Formats: sequence, C-alpha cells, structure tokens
Amino acid sequence: MNAQQPSPPPATAAPELQARFAAAGGKPTYVRGMFGRIAGVYDLMNRVMTGGMDRRWRDFAARKVALGPGQIALDIGTGTGDLAIAVARRGAPDSRIIGIDFTPEMLALGEGKLQRLGLTDRIELRQGDGEQLDFPNEHFDACCSAFVVRNLADLRQGFVEMRRVVKPGGRVVCLEMSHPRGALFGAGFHLYFDRLVPLLGKVVGRAFDAYSYLPSSVSAFPDAPALKRVMEDAGWQDVRYYYRMGGIVAVHVGTRAR
Repeated sequence: MNAQQPSPPPATAAPELQARFAAAGGKPTYVRGMFGRIAGVYDLMNRVMTGGMDRRWRDFAARKVALGPGQIALDIGTGTGDLAIAVARRGAPDSRIIGIDFTPEMLALGEGKLQRLGLTDRIELRQGDGEQLDFPNEHFDACCSAFVVRNLADLRQGFVEMRRVVKPGGRVVCLEMSHPRGALFGAGFHLYFDRLVPLLGKVVGRAFDAYSYLPSSVSAFPDAPALKRVMEDAGWQDVRYYYRMGGIVAVHVGTRAR
C-alpha cells in the first residue's frame, strides 16, 4: 500500500470527450455503444495493451475479494466475465458471483466463456446499471469491479450503491487505471498509453475512437488518494489502496461498517 498524500481535485473530462458524450446523448449512452462495438476484440486488446498483465491484476483483486464458503459477490461492469472468473477461482468452491453489465454484446461473449470453462453453476451474468443496482439492501458479501468505475457518470453514486447492496462487514474491491509515480516512468507510460494504444486499437480492432477514449478517460480520473476519498465520502471505511506496476493501476479495498 502506498503512503497517502494530498492530491489535487480530479480533472474534468476534456472538451473533446465532453463533445462525444453530448453527441451520443450522454456518457452512459456513449460508453454502452462504444463497448458494444469493441466487444469482439475487448479481451484480445486487454492482453495486447498490457502484455498479459491484466490477468495478474485481476487475480490480485480476486485475492482481496476472497469469498468464503457460501458467500456471494457482485461484479460491477463484468464485461466478458474475467474478474468474476478470477473471483470464482480464488473463492471457496461453493461461493457464487453475479456479474452485471449494461452492454449485451459483452454479456453474450461472457456467457460463452462461462460455458466453456464449466462455471455457469457459480457465475450468473445479468444486464444491469452500476449506478442503479437492481438488488435489495445488504444482499452481497462483497462487491468488486475491474476497469469500470471511471466509466460511471456519477462516481460517488456508484460507490454509494455498492455500499447499499453489501452486508455490514462486507468489502468492496476496485481495480482501476491510475496515475504512474515518477516523472520519467510517467512520461514513458503516457507516450505509450496516449499515442500508441489508440493506434493498436485501430490495427487490432479497427476501433481508434474507442481506444482514444481510454487515455482520455484516465487523464480525467482521480488518482489513488483522491479515489480513496471518494470512496470514504460514499460511506466505505478502512479504505486502502495498492499500486501495481508502478502505479499504472491501483486496487482499492474498503469495508462496510458492521
């Protein structure tokens, strides 16, 4: 875990990005359509962009979820189900996960993946909205997400909803892109992420627009200390964060008070 230091307020989305949202009818509509278009190359691009490290990051997050016997977790923005699968593999054999996503194309690919892996009895995928969860209060033992919360229209509301559906004593685990530490490393990262990733998206998935959104969404996202404060403001306690790969990503873990 990194020492917590003061940080500036999070930036707002760039005007170019705001224009995209407005043209689509709002950020949720834009994000849903974008992920629908890239669903077929989403997993491949994750492997290519990160050199396969995204699997290690999800495994680290899954170990923080650590479902016990009979417990159930909610995976917000599950996409094709990779985090839910990691949580199932790290959890007790009779633990279960419900994964929600508002992109049908992603869920369809996830269903096929679960069938191939023989995990349909432990993981259920549903269409849903991370800011308006269709579950009763105090229903889950844990809530988790991977590379999702920066896509929410209202970040704090997302964490408020997660807290609402988690039982007292339960936990939240959030894996998300962050801001690398160190000027030299940060400069190299941004050169790759801001310039080369959109080109990879164009070559691999014919989706320059979608993968130019990615670095823009990260630049407007709070750094790890600021995200910790957002989570605390939403009611989570004992919030800690763990940098991975020099701060390229961070895993935040919090607890709902008993």
